Amino acid sequence: MPRNLRANVELGVQIVVAIAVVVIAGVVVKRYLFPQQENRENLQQRELQIIGTRMNIPNVDWEQNKKTLVFFLKKDCAYCKYTAPFYRQLIEDASKRNVKMLAILPNSVEEGREYVESLDLPIENVQTGLPSSYKIPGVPSVLFVDNQGIIKGVWIGAGPGREKEVREDLNSLFDAKVSY
Repeated sequence: MPRNLRANVELGVQIVVAIAVVVIAGVVVKRYLFPQQENRENLQQRELQIIGTRMNIPNVDWEQNKKTLVFFLKKDCAYCKYTAPFYRQLIEDASKRNVKMLAILPNSVEEGREYVESLDLPIENVQTGLPSSYKIPGVPSVLFVDNQGIIKGVWIGAGPGREKEVREDLNSLFDAKVSY
């Protein structure tokens, strides 16, 4: 009996350890490989809080620009590099509708220009600034700003899983009439 008991206890311990490993692995995979729904909801709440606010950027004449896509990027941001092909599509869509482009990076203007060029993003207006100065919680982010400097659309972390949504939203904003 003690031998059977010992074998049963060892088997029970092995099962408990195996279950613990599976649970821990599941938590790690969910946390690091898949976006958490709570984080997505938090980002969407932040996006909604930013929409409708006025954006003040030195040397930008919103009236002259009419409609502007503002890209917040960062040189050492792997996700910025990863989303660059999608941003090229957005820029192509916007360019067809005479929408201006602006990139804001925390680097010097020269470093920012070099980085934007390395991503093959056709953005001529590159400025230096911190996303947090504009209440943008992270990079990459895309903003659509009207001719009065009012933010009409915000996409924080715009990339995988959101491409269709962002593109549809932006295309409707591109085609909207600008009020003067």
